[in-house]
Amino acid sequence: MQAQENEAPEESLRRRFQTDPAFFHREVLGYEPWGKQLEISESIRDHRNTAIRSNNGSGKTYHMAREALRFLYAYGPDAVVINTAPTFAQIENQFWRNLRDAYGRAKVPLGGKLFKTKLDISETWFALGIANDENNMEAFQGWHAKKILVIFDEASGISPKIYEAALGALAGGETVRFVLIGNPTQNSGPFYDAFKDPTFNKIHISAFDTPNVQAKTQVLPGLVTWDWVEEVRKKYGEESDIYRVRVLGQFPRQATDTLISIDAIETAFGADRELQAQDDHRIGLDPARFGDDDTAFVERKGNTARVLEVLNGNNTMVVSGKAARYLRQYPKATLWIDVIGLGAGIFDRLREQPDIAGRVFGVNVAGKPRNEAEHQNIRVESWVNVRDWLRDAILEKHEAFYELAQPKYKIASNGKLQLESKDDMKKRGVPSPNVGDALALTLSKPTEGSNLGITWI
Repeated sequence: MQAQENEAPEESLRRRFQTDPAFFHREVLGYEPWGKQLEISESIRDHRNTAIRSNNGSGKTYHMAREALRFLYAYGPDAVVINTAPTFAQIENQFWRNLRDAYGRAKVPLGGKLFKTKLDISETWFALGIANDENNMEAFQGWHAKKILVIFDEASGISPKIYEAALGALAGGETVRFVLIGNPTQNSGPFYDAFKDPTFNKIHISAFDTPNVQAKTQVLPGLVTWDWVEEVRKKYGEESDIYRVRVLGQFPRQATDTLISIDAIETAFGADRELQAQDDHRIGLDPARFGDDDTAFVERKGNTARVLEVLNGNNTMVVSGKAARYLRQYPKATLWIDVIGLGAGIFDRLREQPDIAGRVFGVNVAGKPRNEAEHQNIRVESWVNVRDWLRDAILEKHEAFYELAQPKYKIASNGKLQLESKDDMKKRGVPSPNVGDALALTLSKPTEGSNLGITWI
């Protein structure tokens, strides 16, 4: 686009910001986008609708926050930017933290008033973060502007009804841009559908597209590293959905034999959900059975859970000592331990200690489940309980919780649900899901303990 004759200098500069995104990022914000980031900018420049699926750690939110500033200053003074994400915490602490950082580091004063989730330049010139709230649809339906950019960050987790409402805000205007960006955690829903929609320009970012992974050394701090890619590959395998989503930026296969989806896990990480049943305090202990296995302690309070500790090795006395310490540290908690193999000795040792014996429960995961008509044993029933529990859960983010997406299930010849054994997982190169089993134990039926009438779920 050529500058028009006698055009005001500031209008000429806006045209330059519109046509040359790299110029804005370099000269105004002081940073140089790498290849895929610049591709995002050019797509927003050239296309009404853009969908971006990406690996973890690609810098997509970092760049989109800066693209929001470019749109404002390229198309103002009647430009509006609206952004949302699955939770308000993500809006404030991810997208807007990056926007506030870019605004503060700008090489030139950008003007306006900057708040936690709003940049207010004038009545018709602003950026605003809006909660993904189906009970407040008017928040999206009410925004109309001549020049508008709507950004759905972590787009896999945004409600379909919010998508519908946003389309209303995009119905008019002379410059309209709609951007969906996120990790491809589920193979259904509006974000997935966008990659089959001919009206969207589609961008795919893999970890192998990023500067650090290509160089196999840190080129840009904050981006995914080669070491992390190798760690995920070795832990989960190149054929796993976890590797597909987190490293390759591909949608999961999520075959019918997957009990728990990656999306269910990621949605629960730091979820903005109401706390429930916090007096139900349990610690699950899954002892290592083999030398290359880990022992895992997981704490669950109602609908919240966190990893307390993961340690390598199977020394009965060491593990017993750690378990006793946790019970004394949390005097209202109960301990639930897998008593097959090594766990039997740990259970017996803990039951010898009078001050904690009454709070120790054993679970023989091969035993009869509560619902014998549906489940082959307690182990698969416990994992089904975890799957259902995750719908309202809040997980403290920990890499090991991705183990929940690893075990497969099948329907046995008797028609009952059966979970893949740890031995079978090892045969296909997948590590034992110790953290997953420890969490499942807290939602299990006890088979040994002082009060087998305890409410178990």
